[in-house]
Amino acid sequence: MQYVVKKLLLGIVLVICVSFLVFSMLYMMPGSPVTLMAGEGASLERLEEIEKEYGLDRPLLVQYADWLYGVTVEQDFGISFKYRLPVWDLVEERIPVSLRLTVITALIQYAVAVPLGLLCAYKKDTIFDRAAMITSMIMTSVPSFWISVLLMIAFAVERQWFPLSGFSTWKHYVLPITAGVLSGLATTMRLTKSEALDVLREKYILTAYAKGLRENAVRCKHVLRNSLIIICVQVFQSLPWLISGYIIIEKIFVIPGMGGLMITSIINQDFNVVQCLIFLISIMTVICNILADLMLGLLDPRIRISIGGGDK
Repeated sequence: MQYVVKKLLLGIVLVICVSFLVFSMLYMMPGSPVTLMAGEGASLERLEEIEKEYGLDRPLLVQYADWLYGVTVEQDFGISFKYRLPVWDLVEERIPVSLRLTVITALIQYAVAVPLGLLCAYKKDTIFDRAAMITSMIMTSVPSFWISVLLMIAFAVERQWFPLSGFSTWKHYVLPITAGVLSGLATTMRLTKSEALDVLREKYILTAYAKGLRENAVRCKHVLRNSLIIICVQVFQSLPWLISGYIIIEKIFVIPGMGGLMITSIINQDFNVVQCLIFLISIMTVICNILADLMLGLLDPRIRISIGGGDK
């Protein structure tokens, strides 16, 4: 329990530091949201009026302190400069869309990558292993937005099997989920292969074979079980990255998730919306890292003993 509290306190400090850095960087960007809100040709008096209305004429530290107080005490992320609506009303309806894409992508990605990684480890240095590794290296080097464009051209423009944009039916999710899976498939596959090879070199694997256990039993009971420890931890750590990685994909496929809102808000310098989205991603990152540490302790007794200070 003490370990969890310590990690949670460190996570809170990290979220505050990240939010302040992002808040500062946003206000150092060239241009001003006041100009965008007032429109071209607005008078100086009108610009000053809008600055006072949204509190943008105050010092940076004062603005950040008020924003942090509103978030933590009043659960208020402020008003969107572009839409003139509460920020949380804009973000709340987009969170389920991004989470749906992220969860489905993660499930498919690990369901495909883990068996492929294990097969590459079992068939090390064979044609299958080399072909899979070369393919994974190519997929790693290709950006997700380029994969999205290729999928759109091949299956939405040329053959018209799937729609180009939208999110109303299951067909709208096929291409963006495929792009997300292909983008993260290589990393998971290589990690699985590396972990499986490390387990295969352990002495207890030789002992299991010496006892006369069948090869399938050794692979399932020892190799797969011990390889999944790190993979389960990676599942939690990759969720925030999947959400942030879908920022571009959502924009390309015109899916009304957090990604499209993020890019639009950055372009329009809608600081409160950008700050809210990054704040939520930071919190999710901290929570997922804590869950990953706890999962590692549950799956690996050695980690649990070291955290607890001994075998009690």
